[in-house]
Amino acid sequence: VPTKELGSQVVRAAKEFTDQVLFLPDMVGLERQLTSLKKVRPEIIVGMPSRILELIDYGKLKINKLEYIVIDEGDKVLKRDNLFMVEKILKAAYKTTPLAVFSATYRPDDFTLLKELRENISYLSSKEIIGTTNHYYLMTSEMRKIDNMFKILRGFDSKKAMVFLNRAVGVEGLVKKIKEQTREIFILHTDMDIQKRKSVLEKFRKAEFAVLITTDVFSRGLDVPDTDCVIHYDLPKTGNIYIHRSGRTSRGFMNGTVVSLVREEEKSDFYDIRRMAGIHTRQIAFNKDNVLQVIKVNKDNHRSS
Repeated sequence: VPTKELGSQVVRAAKEFTDQVLFLPDMVGLERQLTSLKKVRPEIIVGMPSRILELIDYGKLKINKLEYIVIDEGDKVLKRDNLFMVEKILKAAYKTTPLAVFSATYRPDDFTLLKELRENISYLSSKEIIGTTNHYYLMTSEMRKIDNMFKILRGFDSKKAMVFLNRAVGVEGLVKKIKEQTREIFILHTDMDIQKRKSVLEKFRKAEFAVLITTDVFSRGLDVPDTDCVIHYDLPKTGNIYIHRSGRTSRGFMNGTVVSLVREEEKSDFYDIRRMAGIHTRQIAFNKDNVLQVIKVNKDNHRSS
Protein backbone atom coordinates (compact mmCIF):
# COMPACT_ATOMS: atom_id res chain seq x y z
CA VAL A 1 0.00 0.00 0.00
CA PRO A 2 1.19 3.60 -0.59
CA THR A 3 0.17 5.15 2.76
CA LYS A 4 -0.10 4.28 6.44
CA GLU A 5 -3.77 5.27 6.56
CA LEU A 6 -4.72 2.92 3.74
CA GLY A 7 -2.62 0.18 5.31
CA SER A 8 -4.47 0.54 8.62
CA GLN A 9 -7.81 0.20 6.83
CA VAL A 10 -6.67 -2.89 4.93
CA VAL A 11 -5.58 -4.46 8.23
CA ARG A 12 -8.99 -3.69 9.75
CA ALA A 13 -10.71 -5.41 6.80
CA ALA A 14 -8.32 -8.39 6.82
CA LYS A 15 -8.97 -9.02 10.52
CA GLU A 16 -12.51 -10.01 9.61
CA PHE A 17 -10.90 -13.19 8.19
CA THR A 18 -7.95 -13.83 10.49
CA ASP A 19 -6.27 -12.35 13.56
CA GLN A 20 -2.88 -13.23 12.13
CA VAL A 21 -2.44 -9.93 10.29
CA LEU A 22 0.62 -7.71 10.66
CA PHE A 23 1.02 -4.11 9.47
CA LEU A 24 4.54 -3.00 8.47
CA PRO A 25 4.55 0.76 7.77
CA ASP A 26 7.83 2.60 7.24
CA MET A 27 9.26 5.27 9.58
CA VAL A 28 8.15 3.17 12.58
CA GLY A 29 10.31 1.25 15.07
CA LEU A 30 11.96 -1.64 13.23
CA GLU A 31 12.77 -3.63 16.37
CA ARG A 32 9.13 -3.62 17.45
CA GLN A 33 8.10 -4.93 14.04
CA LEU A 34 10.70 -7.71 14.23
CA THR A 35 9.28 -8.76 17.61
CA SER A 36 5.76 -8.73 16.15
CA LEU A 37 6.87 -10.91 13.23
CA LYS A 38 8.00 -13.62 15.65
CA LYS A 39 4.98 -13.25 17.91
CA VAL A 40 2.13 -12.99 15.38
CA ARG A 41 3.50 -15.36 12.69
CA PRO A 42 1.22 -13.57 10.21
CA GLU A 43 -0.88 -15.15 7.49
CA ILE A 44 -1.32 -11.71 5.92
CA ILE A 45 1.26 -8.93 5.84
CA VAL A 46 0.20 -5.40 4.92
CA GLY A 47 3.06 -3.02 4.30
CA MET A 48 4.71 -0.22 2.41
CA PRO A 49 7.33 -1.20 -0.19
CA SER A 50 10.32 0.41 1.57
CA ARG A 51 9.82 -1.40 4.89
CA ILE A 52 8.92 -4.75 3.31
CA LEU A 53 12.08 -4.63 1.17
CA GLU A 54 14.18 -3.62 4.18
CA LEU A 55 13.00 -6.66 6.12
CA ILE A 56 13.61 -8.92 3.12
CA ASP A 57 17.17 -7.57 2.75
CA TYR A 58 17.80 -8.20 6.47
CA GLY A 59 16.67 -11.79 5.99
CA LYS A 60 13.86 -11.28 8.51
CA LEU A 61 11.00 -11.60 6.04
CA LYS A 62 11.08 -14.66 3.78
CA ILE A 63 8.54 -14.48 0.96
CA ASN A 64 9.46 -17.50 -1.16
CA LYS A 65 6.32 -19.26 0.05
CA LEU A 66 3.85 -16.48 -0.62
CA GLU A 67 0.47 -17.50 -2.02
CA TYR A 68 -0.48 -14.02 -3.30
CA ILE A 69 0.97 -10.55 -3.80
CA VAL A 70 -1.55 -7.69 -3.93
CA ILE A 71 -0.69 -4.09 -4.82
CA ASP A 72 -3.39 -1.59 -3.87
CA GLU A 73 -3.53 1.84 -5.54
CA GLY A 74 -1.24 0.43 -8.21
CA ASP A 75 -0.64 3.63 -10.17
CA LYS A 76 0.62 5.25 -6.94
CA VAL A 77 2.72 2.36 -5.62
CA LEU A 78 4.45 1.80 -8.98
CA LYS A 79 5.74 5.37 -9.24
CA ARG A 80 9.42 6.37 -9.19
CA ASP A 81 11.44 4.92 -6.27
CA ASN A 82 8.60 2.62 -5.27
CA LEU A 83 8.81 0.86 -8.63
CA PHE A 84 12.43 -0.16 -8.00
CA MET A 85 11.48 -1.54 -4.59
CA VAL A 86 8.45 -3.43 -5.92
CA GLU A 87 10.62 -5.00 -8.64
CA LYS A 88 13.06 -6.26 -5.98
CA ILE A 89 10.22 -7.60 -3.83
CA LEU A 90 8.77 -9.50 -6.81
CA LYS A 91 12.19 -10.97 -7.59
CA ALA A 92 12.43 -12.25 -4.00
CA ALA A 93 9.20 -14.20 -4.54
CA TYR A 94 8.62 -17.00 -7.04
CA LYS A 95 7.75 -15.89 -10.57
CA THR A 96 4.65 -18.05 -10.37
CA THR A 97 3.28 -16.24 -7.29
CA PRO A 98 -0.06 -14.70 -8.36
CA LEU A 99 0.05 -10.89 -8.57
CA ALA A 100 -3.02 -8.64 -8.44
CA VAL A 101 -2.90 -4.85 -8.91
CA PHE A 102 -5.88 -2.62 -8.06
CA SER A 103 -6.61 1.06 -8.69
CA ALA A 104 -9.46 3.36 -9.65
CA THR A 105 -7.22 5.11 -12.20
CA TYR A 106 -4.33 4.21 -14.49
CA ARG A 107 -1.89 6.19 -16.57
CA PRO A 108 -1.69 5.21 -20.28
CA ASP A 109 1.62 3.39 -19.87
CA ASP A 110 0.74 1.59 -16.61
CA PHE A 111 -0.35 -1.61 -18.31
CA THR A 112 2.87 -1.67 -20.38
CA LEU A 113 4.81 -1.38 -17.11
CA LEU A 114 2.81 -4.21 -15.55
CA LYS A 115 3.52 -6.42 -18.57
CA GLU A 116 7.23 -5.94 -17.84
CA LEU A 117 6.67 -7.13 -14.27
CA ARG A 118 4.55 -10.11 -15.32
CA GLU A 119 4.28 -11.12 -18.99
CA ASN A 120 0.98 -12.97 -18.59
CA ILE A 121 -0.86 -10.26 -16.62
CA SER A 122 -4.42 -9.48 -17.77
CA TYR A 123 -6.37 -6.22 -17.54
CA LEU A 124 -9.86 -6.35 -16.04
CA SER A 125 -12.15 -3.33 -15.82
CA SER A 126 -15.21 -3.06 -13.58
CA LYS A 127 -17.85 -0.47 -14.46
CA GLU A 128 -20.21 -1.46 -11.66
CA ILE A 129 -21.25 1.56 -9.59
CA ILE A 130 -23.47 0.97 -6.57
CA GLY A 131 -23.73 4.43 -4.99
CA THR A 132 -24.73 7.61 -6.82
CA THR A 133 -22.48 10.68 -6.87
CA ASN A 134 -23.74 14.06 -8.04
CA HIS A 135 -21.05 16.50 -9.22
CA TYR A 136 -21.43 20.29 -9.07
CA TYR A 137 -19.31 23.42 -9.24
CA LEU A 138 -19.71 26.88 -7.76
CA MET A 139 -18.07 30.01 -9.17
CA THR A 140 -16.49 31.93 -6.31
CA SER A 141 -13.85 34.49 -5.41
CA GLU A 142 -10.96 33.47 -3.16
CA MET A 143 -12.28 35.79 -0.47
CA ARG A 144 -15.69 34.08 -0.34
CA LYS A 145 -14.49 30.46 -0.45
CA ILE A 146 -14.84 29.74 3.28
CA ASP A 147 -18.30 31.27 3.46
CA ASN A 148 -19.39 29.38 0.34
CA MET A 149 -17.95 26.13 1.66
CA PHE A 150 -20.29 26.20 4.66
CA LYS A 151 -23.20 27.39 2.52
CA ILE A 152 -22.68 24.28 0.38
CA LEU A 153 -22.64 22.00 3.43
CA ARG A 154 -25.87 23.58 4.69
CA GLY A 155 -27.45 23.63 1.23
CA PHE A 156 -26.89 19.90 0.69
CA ASP A 157 -27.65 19.11 4.34
CA SER A 158 -24.26 17.45 4.71
CA LYS A 159 -23.52 15.70 8.00
CA LYS A 160 -19.97 14.55 7.31
CA ALA A 161 -17.69 16.07 4.66
CA MET A 162 -14.10 16.00 3.42
CA VAL A 163 -12.52 19.20 2.11
CA PHE A 164 -9.41 18.94 -0.06
CA LEU A 165 -6.60 21.49 -0.38
CA ASN A 166 -3.52 21.20 -2.57
CA ARG A 167 -0.88 21.91 0.08
CA ALA A 168 -0.42 20.81 3.69
CA VAL A 169 0.60 24.33 4.70
CA GLY A 170 -2.85 25.56 3.72
CA VAL A 171 -4.70 23.15 6.00
CA GLU A 172 -3.68 24.83 9.26
CA GLY A 173 -4.14 28.27 7.70
CA LEU A 174 -7.68 27.51 6.58
CA VAL A 175 -8.73 26.24 10.00
CA LYS A 176 -7.49 29.47 11.63
CA LYS A 177 -9.76 31.48 9.31
CA ILE A 178 -12.88 29.45 10.06
CA LYS A 179 -15.22 31.19 12.45
CA GLU A 180 -17.19 29.37 15.14
CA GLN A 181 -19.18 26.44 13.73
CA THR A 182 -21.59 23.96 15.29
CA ARG A 183 -19.92 21.10 13.41
CA GLU A 184 -16.58 19.63 14.49
CA ILE A 185 -13.57 20.58 12.34
CA PHE A 186 -10.72 18.06 11.95
CA ILE A 187 -7.44 18.39 10.06
CA LEU A 188 -5.17 15.76 8.55
CA HIS A 189 -1.82 16.38 6.85
CA THR A 190 1.62 14.81 6.45
CA ASP A 191 3.34 16.99 9.07
CA MET A 192 1.37 15.13 11.76
CA ASP A 193 2.86 11.94 13.21
CA ILE A 194 1.16 8.60 12.56
CA GLN A 195 -0.47 8.33 16.01
CA LYS A 196 -1.96 11.83 15.73
CA ARG A 197 -3.27 11.05 12.25
CA LYS A 198 -4.78 7.78 13.49
CA SER A 199 -6.46 9.60 16.37
CA VAL A 200 -7.93 12.26 14.07
CA LEU A 201 -9.39 9.64 11.73
CA GLU A 202 -10.97 7.71 14.57
CA LYS A 203 -12.59 10.86 15.95
CA PHE A 204 -13.84 11.84 12.48
CA ARG A 205 -15.34 8.38 11.97
CA LYS A 206 -17.24 8.63 15.27
CA ALA A 207 -18.40 12.21 14.77
CA GLU A 208 -21.97 12.83 13.63
CA PHE A 209 -21.62 16.37 12.27
CA ALA A 210 -18.09 17.07 11.07
CA VAL A 211 -15.66 18.31 8.42
CA LEU A 212 -12.23 16.83 7.71
CA ILE A 213 -9.82 19.24 5.98
CA THR A 214 -6.95 17.45 4.27
CA THR A 215 -4.75 17.09 1.16
CA ASP A 216 -4.26 14.78 -1.82
CA VAL A 217 -1.95 12.49 0.16
CA PHE A 218 -5.11 11.21 1.85
CA SER A 219 -7.32 11.18 -1.25
CA ARG A 220 -6.69 7.45 -1.73
CA GLY A 221 -8.13 4.77 0.45
CA LEU A 222 -9.71 6.87 3.20
CA ASP A 223 -12.81 4.81 3.91
CA VAL A 224 -15.36 6.63 6.06
CA PRO A 225 -18.61 5.19 4.67
CA ASP A 226 -20.97 7.93 5.91
CA THR A 227 -19.02 10.75 4.25
CA ASP A 228 -21.79 12.39 2.22
CA CYS A 229 -19.92 15.33 0.66
CA VAL A 230 -16.52 16.12 -0.85
CA ILE A 231 -15.49 19.71 -1.56
CA HIS A 232 -12.58 20.56 -3.84
CA TYR A 233 -11.62 23.75 -1.98
CA ASP A 234 -8.54 23.96 -4.22
CA LEU A 235 -8.93 22.52 -7.70
CA PRO A 236 -7.06 19.23 -8.15
CA LYS A 237 -4.11 19.21 -10.56
CA THR A 238 -5.40 16.33 -12.71
CA GLY A 239 -8.52 14.39 -13.56
CA ASN A 240 -7.15 11.32 -11.76
CA ILE A 241 -6.74 13.28 -8.52
CA TYR A 242 -10.32 14.56 -8.95
CA ILE A 243 -11.55 10.96 -9.19
CA HIS A 244 -9.66 9.79 -6.09
CA ARG A 245 -10.74 12.76 -3.99
CA SER A 246 -14.35 12.40 -5.12
CA GLY A 247 -14.24 8.68 -4.33
CA ARG A 248 -14.21 9.46 -0.60
CA THR A 249 -17.99 9.84 -0.81
CA SER A 250 -20.64 7.41 -2.14
CA ARG A 251 -18.83 4.55 -0.41
CA GLY A 252 -20.55 1.17 -0.59
CA PHE A 253 -24.28 1.65 -1.08
CA MET A 254 -24.28 5.32 -0.01
CA ASN A 255 -24.99 8.37 -2.18
CA GLY A 256 -22.88 11.51 -2.14
CA THR A 257 -22.23 15.02 -3.41
CA VAL A 258 -19.04 16.50 -4.86
CA VAL A 259 -18.61 20.27 -5.27
CA SER A 260 -15.68 22.16 -6.82
CA LEU A 261 -15.03 25.77 -5.82
CA VAL A 262 -13.90 27.49 -9.03
CA ARG A 263 -12.45 30.99 -9.36
CA GLU A 264 -13.11 32.86 -12.62
CA GLU A 265 -9.46 32.56 -13.69
CA GLU A 266 -9.57 28.78 -13.06
CA LYS A 267 -12.60 28.08 -15.27
CA SER A 268 -10.56 26.81 -18.23
CA ASP A 269 -8.47 24.55 -15.96
CA PHE A 270 -11.63 23.18 -14.35
CA TYR A 271 -13.13 22.32 -17.73
CA ASP A 272 -9.91 20.43 -18.59
CA ILE A 273 -10.00 18.55 -15.27
CA ARG A 274 -13.60 17.40 -15.65
CA ARG A 275 -12.91 16.37 -19.24
CA MET A 276 -9.92 14.27 -18.08
CA ALA A 277 -12.04 12.76 -15.31
CA GLY A 278 -14.94 12.09 -17.67
CA ILE A 279 -17.36 13.69 -15.20
CA HIS A 280 -20.54 15.64 -15.92
CA THR A 281 -20.86 18.59 -13.54
CA ARG A 282 -23.72 21.01 -13.00
CA GLN A 283 -23.31 24.59 -11.88
CA ILE A 284 -24.88 25.76 -8.63
CA ALA A 285 -25.40 29.23 -7.17
CA PHE A 286 -27.00 30.90 -4.15
CA ASN A 287 -29.81 33.39 -4.52
CA LYS A 288 -30.18 36.54 -2.41
CA ASP A 289 -31.81 34.46 0.35
CA ASN A 290 -28.81 32.05 0.32
CA VAL A 291 -30.95 29.26 -1.08
CA LEU A 292 -28.94 26.79 -3.18
CA GLN A 293 -30.05 26.51 -6.80
CA VAL A 294 -28.91 24.34 -9.70
CA ILE A 295 -28.39 26.37 -12.85
CA LYS A 296 -29.83 24.72 -15.95
CA VAL A 297 -28.60 25.54 -19.45
CA ASN A 298 -31.35 25.38 -22.08
CA LYS A 299 -30.79 24.44 -25.70
CA ASP A 300 -30.76 28.11 -26.76
CA ASN A 301 -27.94 28.66 -24.20
CA HIS A 302 -30.11 30.67 -21.81
CA ARG A 303 -29.71 29.92 -18.12
CA SER A 304 -32.46 29.28 -15.63
CA SER A 305 -32.60 28.09 -12.02
